[in-house]
Amino acid sequence: MKTQITKKENLLLHEIIDSEVDGKNTGYSEFDGLGLNDEDKGVLSSLIKKGLVYNSNEDLTIEEGWEPMYCTTELINSIEVK
Repeated sequence: MKTQITKKENLLLHEIIDSEVDGKNTGYSEFDGLGLNDEDKGVLSSLIKKGLVYNSNEDLTIEEGWEPMYCTTELINSIEVK
C-alpha cells in the first residue's frame, strides 16, 4: 500500500533526502528543521506522523548540545504524491 503525500510534503521530504549525505535511511542527516516556518513545521509533523521521517536525535536535547536530526525511513519507497 502506498502512502499518499501532498506536494508540500514531497518538497520537504526531498529536502531531507538531499540532506542525508551518507544515503537514504542511514540514520544521519544534516537537516535539523530549526529554521522552518510554522507551515513547514506542520508539514514536517505530518511526515513524522505518516512514518516517513523521524528525529534520530529524539532522546537527546538541545540543552545538551544536540540538535534534531531528521532522517527518512524505508517507507519513503512507497509514497504517492497526490
